Parts: sequence; structure tokens; C-alpha cells
Amino acid sequence: MDEYYHHFLTSMSGVGGYFPGNPEELSMSIMPGYHVPISGPMMQNPYHNLGHLGTYPDQSLLHASKTGKGCKKGNRDCVYPDPPTSKSSKSKDNTFQKTSPKSSNEGEDADMDPVTKPLQTILDKEEPEELSSEERSDSQLSGSKATGSSNRNVTTRQSTESSSPDGNKGSSPSVSTGGSSVTVAPSIDLNIPTDGRADWSHLPLDYQHYLNYFVENITSFHYSIMHDADDFFGTILPSLAVQHEPLLNAVVGFATYHATLQNPAGKLQDFLKYYNKSVTLLLESINRKGMDNVLNLITILQLLTIEEYFGDWINLMGHQKAAFQVIRKIFTPDTVMHTPVGRACIDWYTRYDCYVAIMGGFPTDLPREWFNRMNEYNESQLGASPDELRWKISSRSTQLRSVSYDMSMLYARGSRGQIGPEDFTKEHKRITDELLEWKSTWDAALSLPEYLVTDFSYQRDVDPGDIVNPYMPGLLYKQPLFTNTLITTEWTSIMLMHLSQSSDTPAEQVFMEMAKHAYTICQYFETVELWPLKPKGALIPLQPCISIAALFLPRDSRHQMWVRRKFALLDTMGFIHPTTRRIKMAHLFRDPSCAHWWLPNDEGLTPILQAIRAFADERNTAAVNAQHENIREVRHLFAKMEAAELALTTGNDGTGMS
Repeated sequence: MDEYYHHFLTSMSGVGGYFPGNPEELSMSIMPGYHVPISGPMMQNPYHNLGHLGTYPDQSLLHASKTGKGCKKGNRDCVYPDPPTSKSSKSKDNTFQKTSPKSSNEGEDADMDPVTKPLQTILDKEEPEELSSEERSDSQLSGSKATGSSNRNVTTRQSTESSSPDGNKGSSPSVSTGGSSVTVAPSIDLNIPTDGRADWSHLPLDYQHYLNYFVENITSFHYSIMHDADDFFGTILPSLAVQHEPLLNAVVGFATYHATLQNPAGKLQDFLKYYNKSVTLLLESINRKGMDNVLNLITILQLLTIEEYFGDWINLMGHQKAAFQVIRKIFTPDTVMHTPVGRACIDWYTRYDCYVAIMGGFPTDLPREWFNRMNEYNESQLGASPDELRWKISSRSTQLRSVSYDMSMLYARGSRGQIGPEDFTKEHKRITDELLEWKSTWDAALSLPEYLVTDFSYQRDVDPGDIVNPYMPGLLYKQPLFTNTLITTEWTSIMLMHLSQSSDTPAEQVFMEMAKHAYTICQYFETVELWPLKPKGALIPLQPCISIAALFLPRDSRHQMWVRRKFALLDTMGFIHPTTRRIKMAHLFRDPSCAHWWLPNDEGLTPILQAIRAFADERNTAAVNAQHENIREVRHLFAKMEAAELALTTGNDGTGMS
């Protein structure tokens, strides 16, 4: 496997302050074949390896990953992203052994909840004895068989077969990386029920509880995915989780995180035990079978999402690089669109690819061809089913993602001096026109007035602290067009971001235009927030939007307190603003107290939230290089804002009510 990600995961193993009373607790798997040995370093201080061991992708490593050149990291060569040359031999510890009830219970803490005890799994009678322990685990729990290739240096098929909602199956053909030995993971048959949900009644009760919580309470919006055409997050993801224990613990951990936040007596350790187990099991999975299969990819993407909630862009980028490596090896731009799993993975990944690139001022990892194929696929589906709303919405979403790609490439060229001022201005205008065209060419079916929310009986009295009117008709759509409201907000934030990079407009003028967009974002955010019928997680996709908008609002106390209440709300939902962000906003608001908490007298700062914030802060104190710092602090936006200081403090009456 990739040496970089191996070191990265090793550095994350056992993080966060949760450690079982007995090392065997973490070793005990609820699926056969996963015995996780606990090494000495894992039992050290929980934060000892979170930032100073050199396992994060530093600037030279990021550059190497984009140019294909090697780099030096300390006294060793960085081999990322070179693949392994052979499958590691099975060790004695890796052989499958049945665990007796006696051995399972020994070593557990006396106060350990009995529902967390591992359950034995009945072997499939038809299962070949020669399957590796992990292959055995996948096949037993999915009801299918995992077959593998003993030669990992030849071109084989990376199967991503999965039943789509209509019962069709697709698969990825051979993948060529061009000019180098090809490493492709063994094929994995994914067992996805075409009706209902997967069966997890064989799992321990705590896993069953949190999987049920996931299905009932977690939506694609919690992943900042505004449109889930194939119901991947509602149906497919939990079905895949019961087939792969690293993914199972990551998904259960994500559900536990959200459940813990809502529990006044919740404890951070409730989440960390699943999170840490996911990391260690993923590392074992990679050590045994390599990284390059779709189940590991989804596990990496789930861990990446958790890092975003913590505001940990450094660890996020570490997982992002690994996800990119796997995607380019198991998919092509064409084959990734063949199955619901592939489409979800590329949608999930490209959101981060574009967002991180724009924030950091460097190019995306995936080239334009991948974005083109996403658009072409949705157009082809529209051609076959012109009245299907889901494909109309998908098409709009991927078109906007493609514009984001163009923006990231322009900003990267500009920041690196690879484009002259005149050409930059020309390309900037082209993208501006593209954004305006996107906004003005909505399909009539996506603007049907009967789906507009017109009942505002929940309207509250005007508050002196209000800065926008959240009850204006025409903004809020109900299902199945609710995504319109979210994606319009996203478009507004993208336009605001793009205007901030204008090079041919006076700073004062462009800032005033950006302020209008900022008010619009605030209006949409609060409109969704106050709607009693909003889908679960609906505010999460708007977090980046409100964060950007906050930079371009007047700096009087009314606007500042409005923004601070929204930031506090997002923190209580688990979307943590890290220390660096809080300090920057404290400087912007000229109020040092923001560095501690957004609201006076610790209003809303519950004990569990304090614990989560402390955990996130510890993970965000690592020294980072300039490129990472750009992502954390969005320096180019602050620079533009400070350049327009005069426009902010004069000639603005501070009213956004309409």
C-alpha cells in the first residue's frame, strides 16, 4: 500500500483520549478475521502523534502528488503514490480463528455494557476455506462471496457491482494507469438489497441501535450532499457497512457522534471507541489486502467527513489524498458512473476536491474529464427520462460542480503566477458569465410554484437583532424541490467567492456587491433554520456558505451577534469551528471572547460540546505550512475584505431587511 497513508493512519490510531480498559477490548471484532493487535505507542498520550510526527501531507508532498515527482520527508523518501508490488503473505496472526464466548468475555471491564460484547458469526457452508480472513468477513456478512486475485501486478477487473434501485448491475472494466504497473484490488461483490434495508440483527445491540439511528436520523445533508439521486446515504451506505467492519465502525461512529450531541449525558468516549476502531481496522485491512477497493474507499470518505466536522483540514486532506489514490486506480471517468456506488463516491469526493482546492488556491486532483463525464451521464439520463426530477436536479448540481472546478484552476494559476493579469481577467469574466447563465436557465419543472412554501404560520415577531427577513415567499421549496433552496444558497456563496477574486474592479465596488450576496445567504440560512418541516441535517450543507458570508457583513454589534448565534448553532450540531478560525473571527469582530465561545456567559456550551471542542482544538494545534494555513484561514478572502475596509465602514446603513 501507499507508505504515506500507512504512516498517516498509524499516527491516527488510538487518537482522542478513548482507550479501552483492557487492550483486548479493541482487539475483539464483531466480525470474524479482524484481530487488531495493540502496539505500545497506541497506549501513549492520546495527542502525542497528532501533528508533529511529519505524517501530514506537507507542501512538498502535495506538490509531489500533483506533479508525480518524489519528495523528501525527513530522512526517508516519500513513495506516495507508488503502489505495492505484491500482496503481503498471511501471517499466523492473520489466520481466521473462532473466538469462544469465554475468550471473548475475558479481559472486559466489569462495567462494560453487555450489549457491546461481540457475537459469533455462523460460517457460510459454501464458503471456501482458503478465503482470507477479511474476504471471509465480507462474504459472510453480505451473503455473497469475495473472490480475489493472487497476482496484484496484473490488470484485473475492479468490480463495483451493485444492484441499483431498478435492479440493474454495472461493473468497472480493467483499469490502466498508463506507463506503470497496474495494481487493482481483488473483485468484491457488493450485496445491496433492492427493497427494504440490510439485515443487521446479527450484530451486537449497540451496533444495531446506532445503525437504526443512522437510518432514521442521518441524511445526505449531513454529508453536505444536497442531492442523493440513488438514495445512497439512506439505503446503500448502511447496507455496505455491514459488509466491511472498518466502514461499519466509521458509520456507527458518525451516528454515535450525532446522537451523543443530542444527549445531555453524552460522553465523547461513546463516539471515540467506534472512530478509533474504524481507523485501526482500516489500517489492518490495508495491510492485509491493500487499499484499492471500493469498501475501503467509502470508509476513507466517511472518515474524511468526520474530520470536516472537527474542522481538521489537515487530517481531512490526508484522507482526501488517499481517496484520490483509490479512485484513480479502481475507476475510470467512464466506469465510475456505471453504478450507484460509483456515482455516490465521485460526487462525495469531488465536493472535497473542489472545496479544498478553492480554499487553498491550488488545482483539484481530478482532471476535467471526470467532471465532464458526470455532466454527460446526467444529460444522458435526462435524454432517456426527460420528466425525471432527480436527473434534472443532478444535472444542475454537477454543472455547478464543474464551474467550481474551473474556479479552482483559475485561482491556482493566478496564485502561482502561471497566468497574466489580462488573461486572468478574461477567464474570470468567462466564469462569471457561466455562473450567471447557470442561475438564469433553470428548468421550468424545477420552479413549479406548487412546491413553494407559502404557510408561514410559524412566523415569530420581529426581533431587534434580526438582519434579514426569513419569511419572504419564493425562497423556500418543499420536497421534492427542497434542494433548490440549498443549491441556490450554494450558488450565491460561489458567486461571492468568485467576486472576491475579481482583479479589474475597485475593491470598494466589488465589496458592496459581495455584501448583497452575503445578505442573501443569511436570508436563505435563516429561512431554512426556522422552517419547522425542514429535513434533518438541512443546515449542514449551508455551513460553508454562512462562513463565507460572515466575512462580508457590516461589523456592528447587531450583525456580529447574529453571525455568532449561527456559528454557535452549527457548533451545537457538531460542525466545530477550530481555534484558528475562532481567533480569526475574534479579530474580525474585535471581541477576544469569540476565541473561547461565540455567545456570552457560555450560553449553549454544553459539557459534551466542550469536550468535543477541546478534542477538536487539540487536533488543530499542530504546526502547518503556509498552504494548509491558507485553507484554515481562507487568507485570500480576508485579504480582499481588508482591502475594502473603507467600503465596509462608510456608506453602508447596515440594513438587510426586505
